[in-house]
Amino acid sequence: MPKVKVNDIQIYYEVHGEGFPLIMIMGLGANLDWWDPRLIQELSKKFKLVTFDNRGVGRTDISDRKYTIELFANDTAGLMDALGISRAHVFGVSMGGMIAQELALNYPKKVEKLVLCSTNCGGKKSVLASQEILEMLKADRSAFSPEEIARMTIPLLFTEDFIKNYPDLIELAIQQILMAPISIEAFTRQL
Repeated sequence: MPKVKVNDIQIYYEVHGEGFPLIMIMGLGANLDWWDPRLIQELSKKFKLVTFDNRGVGRTDISDRKYTIELFANDTAGLMDALGISRAHVFGVSMGGMIAQELALNYPKKVEKLVLCSTNCGGKKSVLASQEILEMLKADRSAFSPEEIARMTIPLLFTEDFIKNYPDLIELAIQQILMAPISIEAFTRQL
């Protein structure tokens, strides 16, 4: 399991393929196992693909520091430095998109191109998640098993039609979520 010291933690990461670096930043509560293996396989044909577990998620250390998007961006910049990557394309999904934007703002020389998916930029004109989604995210998870939490997460990730029409892919997603689930403490701190 490759880990590298960044700031006050050990970050778990994986590198696939060769070429110009592409850093992929996952979202709230998610780790690198959540990336679709087919996406990793295809992108690694063209890029040196770097995926990693954010602070407190999966196999990366949890810390006592206050979690902020800026801290996660600093971790990403530190990971790039530790891996000898001076500049990269950066792809962020959901909270990872917020981290990617913060990285681009604070470390513009490190970002060649920025790709954002299912995210927002904050501020007065941003569109936040619906109240229903926020309530689902803030729900007390302490009484649930990791598998129950994974199954509760599925409707946040996929449409009803997709869930109904692709049960095999949904089961694969659940298994990916369960590979290295986030602790309740770390999820709450990320939220």
